[in-house]
Parts: sequence; structure tokens; C-alpha cells
Amino acid sequence: MIIKNITIENFRSYYRKNSLNIGNGLTLIIGANGDGKTTFYEALEWLFDTVGNMPKVDSKYISKKRSSELLESESDCVKVSMTYMSDGNERTVQKSFKFTKSLSGEISTSNYSHEIYIQNGVEKEVREGDQAIRLFDRDFASSIRKYCLFKGEHELNIFNKEEAMSYLVETFSQIRNFDPYLLFLTESKRMAELATDNAIKADKKNTKVAQQLRSKIIEEEKLIGTFEMELKQKLTDAVNFQRLLEELEKNKEASKDLVDLNGRLETLKAAKDQIQRSINENYTFRLLDEMWILMGFEPIANEYREFVGKLDQEQRRQQSKYDQEVGKKKIVARIQKELNEGKVPLAINVPDENTMREMLDDEYCKVCNRPAPKGSDPYNFMKARLEQFLASQKEEEEEDDDVELLFKNSFIKELIDRYSVLHNNMNFLTRLNGFIDKAIRDNLKKQGDVERYSSNIERDEERKRQILAQTEGMTEDQLISAYQNISEWWKGRVDAERESENLKAKIESHKKKLEEYHEGYSKISEESSAAMYGRSSQAIRRILDAFTSAKRRNKREFLNQLEAAANEYLSLLNKGGFMGYARIVEKQDNSAEIILEDTDGTRIYNPNTALKTTMYMSLLFAVAKLTTIKHENDYPLIFDAPTSSFTAAKESDFFGVIAGINKQTIIVTKSFLIEDADGNSKLDIKRLHDIDAKKYRIEKKRPFDDKDLSTIQTTVEPI
Repeated sequence: MIIKNITIENFRSYYRKNSLNIGNGLTLIIGANGDGKTTFYEALEWLFDTVGNMPKVDSKYISKKRSSELLESESDCVKVSMTYMSDGNERTVQKSFKFTKSLSGEISTSNYSHEIYIQNGVEKEVREGDQAIRLFDRDFASSIRKYCLFKGEHELNIFNKEEAMSYLVETFSQIRNFDPYLLFLTESKRMAELATDNAIKADKKNTKVAQQLRSKIIEEEKLIGTFEMELKQKLTDAVNFQRLLEELEKNKEASKDLVDLNGRLETLKAAKDQIQRSINENYTFRLLDEMWILMGFEPIANEYREFVGKLDQEQRRQQSKYDQEVGKKKIVARIQKELNEGKVPLAINVPDENTMREMLDDEYCKVCNRPAPKGSDPYNFMKARLEQFLASQKEEEEEDDDVELLFKNSFIKELIDRYSVLHNNMNFLTRLNGFIDKAIRDNLKKQGDVERYSSNIERDEERKRQILAQTEGMTEDQLISAYQNISEWWKGRVDAERESENLKAKIESHKKKLEEYHEGYSKISEESSAAMYGRSSQAIRRILDAFTSAKRRNKREFLNQLEAAANEYLSLLNKGGFMGYARIVEKQDNSAEIILEDTDGTRIYNPNTALKTTMYMSLLFAVAKLTTIKHENDYPLIFDAPTSSFTAAKESDFFGVIAGINKQTIIVTKSFLIEDADGNSKLDIKRLHDIDAKKYRIEKKRPFDDKDLSTIQTTVEPI
């Protein structure tokens, strides 16, 4: 089978019709991440999926760009087709379904179809549904397709798949041809033994001895069966313990490094967490909770003090002026009153109070310089004058109580009191900038410490990932506990091997006994009419043993062929570099693994990723070669990003070798892309020039909206 063309229409990012002509050798489909490489691979997966009867319709396959363009009630279709040559005939397998936009804007699907078009001259025949599936499975069997499509490097090891080993052997070797014979011989053996038993029973003379021998034969067969089951389990245990020990030996340094890394990571994470918890970056809350909002308040407070001081001064000035005006008005009123009485008296406070009291005590008027004896008119005048002065003072106090103040409220005093509170905190305000600066610097320092811890943690985590990636088959827990379990594993393996040898000896011993009982039974039958049945039973038993042995040998021969073919391709794919020797090792559970060995038979436990990839790919090429031989029909290999661990030079060599192998191979890859000055991907034409292949460039059509899937379209251009 040779693929001629692949066409993808409205399948996710492949808007409308996109066609690729496929070369007979290597075809490269080159695209950057997000350009549609995986979508191309998944389109083929969908096309090749013929398992089950339910229609494979899924709205996730519909091009968002195309569906967004549809008018109400308008339809289009998702279609993936592949034209190929099989048995000299051209055929096109096609899977499709219709999608329609409703009046409400919803997308519905219908008309799922799976068809094959067969070219007969200028006309085409069509097979649909189950007929199409059966024809396609005949051309490209589903059993083979699972060994043709591979996504990424991690899927290349086919022995990771459950039952892969037994499936390969059953499908592509000759051992399945033995099964009908083995079934027939097993049943023939049972019937021959039964016929022999019945014939011997008819001979009354040997019945008792025959029954005893038959009982012993049955007992020995049961014992052998039991011992063989135990042996199988012990061999499995021994292999498992040996594998653990090999993994431990392979990963001894990794185990120690992992334990050290985990200890260091625990310390680093604890230190980082402690520092992180001490960081207080809630600056918004601290503005109020810790009064940081007053950081620039000192000049405002000083301005406030000056302003309030001026207000207080102005209030006192106006109050004083007001008081003076009120006082003047009172004095003028009093004088006016006395003038109205025809007098021009001295001021009420002239002479003053002390002088008046002195004159009364001396009984002498020092104003007119004459005596004023007590009780005389001058004395009484002076006394009345003093009392009048004192009364006027009391009158003024009462009048002052009645006077309306110029400023009725004490707001200025309240503002002054508030400044006093501010003044008491001015020392805090003065130092607040320092507090804030120190807090921010402390946080920045702690953040720097956290970043350093994070960097160290990331470095150790990356180292840990590298260790785990290099220790295939063992988990982190297994690596850490390896040293603790080594003595137990060693003892378990030794015990299992010793018990296996004991069981093998028992089985051989009981097989000898069984053979003796069979010979004894045959002798009894030879002395009776059962002789023919006995000889037939013995012959069938030996033929059954021969077929069983031949089946085991045939299986090993097939694996040897697979191994030899794999090493041929391994040599081609690793020209100029170390490659070792690939071996296919059978396991007790009927599975297998492919490993690399040195020339002295020492297993290479940690081949680099590129070498491991080429080893797995060599096995795939070997399987494809044997399937071609067995089925007399070639099949393509299709890979999605199989060389992500390769260097650029290794990739170029690898693709050059693939191009030179007589095998149709399609590889979807981001290799041969380099970034230009603007960060955009462009083809490395120099590297591509030396690769003999059909080449395509796929990429997103520009411009596009990186948040709108309906603007994404993958374009396909031949290089």
C-alpha cells in the first residue's frame, strides 16, 4: 500500500480544502508549534478509526473559521480522504459528515459517511459503510495500522503497549498455524488414552494393575502441572527481583542523588516558605493600619500650625478691637448721663481706690488739702465716692457678663488642640519615611532571597526531573527506597532461583516417573487387545510434545528475525555514532522488551534519548519489513514529532538516512525551522537542501486574533 494523496477539508484549523501529494519515500510536513502538525496527525487517526459501529461525528472536528462564516440554514462538511495504491489499484478512502448552522446560530451535525472509491479505468465504484470498512481493513489492516501511526517519542516503544509482544507473534509469525494442530492433538491424546483405558478394562486379568498405573499417571500429571505453575511463578519472582536489582545497579547513583536532592529541596522549601511568610506587602492596608498615609504629612502639619496660629492671632486682634469699642461706648454713656445732670465730675476712678481709702483713714482730703473729720460732710462725700467706685466696678462685671462675644464658638481653640495632638506625634511622622523605606527594602531583600531559593529549587527540581527521566521503569519512591530494599531483593532473587532449581528437579523427576508409568501402562496394553490403542496414544503424545517444542522454537525464530532486521535499521540510523546491539528479551508474562547491549553482552542501561529513539524506530521499521514480507504488501509509517530530543545535526543525518531507506514515511515535525530577527519561524533552507524528500510547510495564516479561534487557518504550501 502506497499513499498518493491526503486531503483535509474543514477539519479544525484546516479551513476549506487542503491537499498534500505524498512521495513514495520520505515526506516532511514542517510546522511550528500551534501551526497544525498535531491536527494533521489527528485527522489521519480519525480517518483510520474503523473500530465499532457508532458514527464518529464530533463537533470539535469542525473548522471554527468555516462554521463562523455560515449563514442561517447554510451547510458545509468536514471531510478527510486518502488516495492510495493497493494491489495495483487506486482507491480513495473518505470519512465525512455535514454541519449546519440553525436559525439560532447553533451548529448541528448529520450525514456521517465512510466510503471508498475504487478507480476502474475512467469510472469509479463506491463502497459505503461496513463494505467500505471491510475493504479498507483488507487493504490496510487495523492490526497493522497500530504499528504505523506514532505520536511523539514516548509512543515509539511498541512493547510498552499491552499484549504487543503476543500480538506481533500471533499476527506475523507462523505459531498461530500450530494452534489447530495442538488443539487436535490434545483432544486426540485424551481420546486415545480413554480408548486405551476402556480396552484394558475389558481385559479382566490386568484391570487392577492398569487402574493403579492410571491413577499414578493422573497423580503425576497433576503434580507436574502444580510444580510447573509454581515454577512459572518463581521464575517470574526471580526475574522481577533481578529487574529491581538491575534497575538499582543502573540507578545506584541516581538513587543517592535523588535522596540528596530531596533533602536539599526540603530545606530550601522550608527556608523559602519561612521568608515568604515574613513578607508583608499589604501596603494598601498598612496605609491606614500603620498610618503610612501620613508619610508626607509633616509639611502639611507645619502649614496647618502656621495657618491656625494666624487665625488665632486674627481672632484675638478682632476681639480686642471689639472690646475697646464696647468699653468706649460705656464710658461715653456714663459721662453723657452725668452731663445731663449738670455736672462735670472727675472720672469715677479719680482718685483711685487706694487714695480714697488713705484719705478716709487720715480724715483729710488731699484733693482740696483740708481736714475731713469722720462724720463731717467732706468725709461722707469721700466715703460715698469710694462706694460709688466699687459699685461701678461691680456694675462693669455684670455688664461684661451680658456682653455678646464677637466669636460665639471656640473653633480656633479646637483647631489648636488638634495641632497639639499632631505635635505630640510629630516625632513619629518625622521618622515615618524611614519606617516605610526600611519596610520596603526589607521586603525587596526577602523577595530577592525568595527568588534565589526559587531558582535553587527550580534547578534541583530540573535535576530531579532529569534523574527520573533517565531512570525508565522506576518511580521516585522506588529509587528512594532502593537502598533500604536491596538486601530483601537480593534474598528474594536467590530464594526464587534456588526454589526454581528445586522445582525443575522435581518436575524432571516426576516426568521420569510419569514416563515409567506410561511405559508400564503400554506394556500392559501390549499384552492385551488394547495394544493398538496404547501405541496410538504413545505416538500422539510424542507428536504433541514435538509440536509444542516446535511452536516455542518458531516463536524464538520470529523474534530473532525481528531482532536482526531491527539491528540493520539501527546501523543505518546511527551512522558514524555508537549504537550497540539491539536484543529482544522475552519475559515470563509473555511480554518482551527491546534493550541495547555492548559487544560483550553487557546491557546498556542508560542510552541517550536520541539513541533510544532510533532503537525504537529501528524496531518499527523491522516490524514494517516483516509485515511486508508476510503480507506481500508494504505499509507507510507516519510519525508526529519523533525527534524532539535530537540535535540539529543529528536530525539532519537522521532524516537523510530515512530518505535513503526504501520505505514510505511521513514525518510531521518542527525541525528545519529557525527564528528570524522578529521572532518568527522561517525555513532553514540550507539544511533542507540535502534531504531528498517531498516537503511541505504548514503555518497559521496571518493576520489572526490570538484570542479568537475562528481567525485561525492552517495553510499548506509545498517547498
